Amino acid sequence: MLEVLERNIRSGAESVSIFEIGRAFIPPSGKEERHIGILLWGNVATTPNWRSQTRRTLDLFDLKGALECIVPDLSFRPGRFAELALAVEVWSGDQQVGFGGQLSTSKSSALGRVLVAEVNLDRLPTRESPKKFRELDRYPAITRDIAMIVPEKLTHAEILRGIEEPAEPLLETVQLFDLFEGTEGTAPSASGKSLAYRLTYRAKNRTLTNEEVTAAHAKIRERLKRELGVTLRE
Repeated sequence: MLEVLERNIRSGAESVSIFEIGRAFIPPSGKEERHIGILLWGNVATTPNWRSQTRRTLDLFDLKGALECIVPDLSFRPGRFAELALAVEVWSGDQQVGFGGQLSTSKSSALGRVLVAEVNLDRLPTRESPKKFRELDRYPAITRDIAMIVPEKLTHAEILRGIEEPAEPLLETVQLFDLFEGTEGTAPSASGKSLAYRLTYRAKNRTLTNEEVTAAHAKIRERLKRELGVTLRE
């Protein structure tokens, strides 16, 4: 998983959340167990949240939140593991099922906290999970921003619909990351509220060119101006 982390960092990732399930052979008996390994690194989100202009890095509480998805009656207890700068034992009820914590800086060249955990799945009760998983993306994404001033009565849902319909095949996600509703003396330069969206483009079968993204992005910008009457900010 550390190799996957390093490769993603070299590719420009701002956060990495990965897991792997496999068989582990426990010395000295060589007993075979089914384990899951989890690694978290980076920022809480790849873009600033529009509700907060500050960004924080993932920490031990985020790791605990991830483990709560698979470990019933989860608790942490102080632990000691040679490769962890901050170590905890992972317990499910009255049974220890794994370990986790913050990796020592000598074990990875990544800047910031690297959080890891390993849990013995054979010690957990079997339960059906409604969660679905999809294949990891093979090709990089390209992001572009749209900043605009819109009438006060125009809703986020209407703007989102204007961006996403008709569907642009290369558009993967849309995220609102900035909102400013002016008060007296602090209003935007034009009448209305100021919003900014981050659009992520990706193709499933190839690496996109800047020209392709620019063309798709321009169509969405023009549609917003034409159909919703927004004022785009350069």
